[in-house]
Amino acid sequence: ISISDASVREGRRGTKSLVFTVTLSAAYDQAVTINFATADGTATTADNDYVATSGSLTFAPGETSKTITVQIKGDRRKESNEHFFLNLSGATNALIRDSQAVGLILDDDR
Repeated sequence: ISISDASVREGRRGTKSLVFTVTLSAAYDQAVTINFATADGTATTADNDYVATSGSLTFAPGETSKTITVQIKGDRRKESNEHFFLNLSGATNALIRDSQAVGLILDDDR
């Protein structure tokens, strides 16, 4: 199991979706389950940069790709680009090859 990094422009208001792709290197003949959770980096939930997200994904037999969506909160503050992490853990019926992705929030305020 591996997960890809992702990025999105934050927007000036409302929310945007930042979509991460989780993949299996090969299709399995049984269900594969993995847990996920966000973790603060320079982007934090306390600063209202993104919405904390956690849960689990289940790949049905034969599936090799799933997505996880994290909501990014727009603002009008001038700031540097910020990042947070999406961590994978607790896989059943598979091994984790890449357990952490970086979510990059690109500032678009001038």
